Amino acid sequence: MTTPAETETEGMQALTRGEAANALELLSSAADGYRREGDQAGLLSVLGNLAFLHRQRGDLEQALVRVAEALGLPVPPAEVPMALVNCAAVLDAVGDARAKGVWMLAAQGFVGKKPLMQVVCLAHAIGADIARDAPQGLTAARALLAQVTPGAPPSLVAGYVAAIGESAGAGALHFFAQALWVASVDAGAFTATTVDAWAALLDLLGAEHPLVLPLCALALGVVMTRQGERDFAAVAAGVRAAFDRQATTRGLDAAAFAALVQQHVASLDALPASLAALVPEPRWVLPRPAPQERS
Repeated sequence: MTTPAETETEGMQALTRGEAANALELLSSAADGYRREGDQAGLLSVLGNLAFLHRQRGDLEQALVRVAEALGLPVPPAEVPMALVNCAAVLDAVGDARAKGVWMLAAQGFVGKKPLMQVVCLAHAIGADIARDAPQGLTAARALLAQVTPGAPPSLVAGYVAAIGESAGAGALHFFAQALWVASVDAGAFTATTVDAWAALLDLLGAEHPLVLPLCALALGVVMTRQGERDFAAVAAGVRAAFDRQATTRGLDAAAFAALVQQHVASLDALPASLAALVPEPRWVLPRPAPQERS
């Protein structure tokens, strides 16, 4: 007889293969099994995965049903930190005030295990505060970044600022712009993590914004020079998907859009200053904005 854990594993494998409907059926079956066995940690884990899957499919109503059940289970955060991450992301998506608290629980769950994920969750918690216009949000963002970024590689710095933006609701653009400011100064910061912030920034700016094509030129340069690196496939896939959207918006095919982007390579020198100009001074949270980029 198949155990709930085995069924959950099958469901996650189906999800990895892109078989969303099959994954949903298997994970739901695993959840039923965990309920029957009274395995609350197992149930919370699979509910987090189901919440992620429903959110990915655009069904926020069902995602919230899974989150509500998950958050009602008395399981220590250390046993289910990734499930809490999935739940918090759903709460972010609907602007639920509980998002900050769940991000904080997730951060607690990563203590002593994955310090980088702990910081990412703290950044998300700050973003959730900013989304609700909490007066301490920007101060907390600066304090966190001042603490964790000295000596950190630019890729991590960009990732932390992007995490704030992902949870910042209507204020996301200013933080995505700062994450891409880091990447425009050091292209090594354009990673599989940053590419989502880059694509979101393009969408927020809109196709007619003068920075869209220079941002695309930045991404094109990264793809052309990073082949063979560990995260190349994820970066290339993210760039390709965004390029396809941009080309469609302009009524161009892929080759014509790539040619258009190449015409803007010369604008890369001005990109850091242009990105910095998108961010009002009070919302700049990076600890070391270069003066020449802030003018």
